[in-house]
Amino acid sequence: MKGAAWRGGVLAIATWIAAGTALGAGLEVTDNDRAWVNFTREAAVVGDNHFWLEMRGMVLMNDLSIKQPGQGADGAPTTFEGPTLGLNGYPINRPTCSVVASTTTQGCIEKIDGGRFDLVGAYGLGAYTELGFDFPFVMQQQVSLVDGGREEDAGVGDLVLYGKIKRQLADHWAGALGLELSIPSGSEQNKFGSGDFGTNPIISTRYESGRIAFGGHVGFLLNTGSQPDVFNWSVEALARGNAMFGLRCEVNGRLFRDFGSTFNDVSIWPGLDLNLTDNIIIRPQGLAHLSNNAVDWGLGLGLVFTM
Repeated sequence: MKGAAWRGGVLAIATWIAAGTALGAGLEVTDNDRAWVNFTREAAVVGDNHFWLEMRGMVLMNDLSIKQPGQGADGAPTTFEGPTLGLNGYPINRPTCSVVASTTTQGCIEKIDGGRFDLVGAYGLGAYTELGFDFPFVMQQQVSLVDGGREEDAGVGDLVLYGKIKRQLADHWAGALGLELSIPSGSEQNKFGSGDFGTNPIISTRYESGRIAFGGHVGFLLNTGSQPDVFNWSVEALARGNAMFGLRCEVNGRLFRDFGSTFNDVSIWPGLDLNLTDNIIIRPQGLAHLSNNAVDWGLGLGLVFTM
């Protein structure tokens, strides 16, 4: 499954780049063409006294099976299958999840069926500086427990405040330095937030040439409490089809250790930008896992007002 996902992701990127090249005569990718996951991190800014306001919604499903070893009541080995990470990005089936009988478990979550809504804002403080925020609202419509229990919760997630400074390094090449501050406004118990204040210093780059752009970032999230520190990275590709149509794709990764195990959360995020006017953009978005630790799949939509 993992190999098929990688092949599908590479094929999707190649198809979108080819489509953008074929359709985009005379058009260029600019800083107005923005990423989804890494909007706060990429080496692009809205510009002096300009702003970006976006409302996003995404349906998420996390039911990919990972086998957890256990022992049944009769002493025979058994296994539990369920997701490793919650919607807050941290381990959900911790060592307290234990098999207490051959067919039941305590505290083990089998799947999460939910969604996330984000209000994203950015403002250009000068030509090369951007300040902004990402304020999420998380809904877990269904958390199915292997022992038959069920939970339904909704609440705010962790607020992210950020700032970044872009520098033009060459005619087509730019870099940026940024910092994200993660505010523990979400409930850790309900798996909406980390429960920790975090700082994520970031370095990013972007190369734009005509109708195509490529970029990426590396960062390291430092949490102040019990949550592990997280290395995070991304690569992205964008293509401008015509004045109303743009293609984008991101591969996003997180790597950390917790409870003696390594968690490798890698996913692919294909999307479209539909520029209805100079100020209004509709952004369909998809998500698919590339590693077993990542959220299984997601479908979303963003509505942008920018000026």
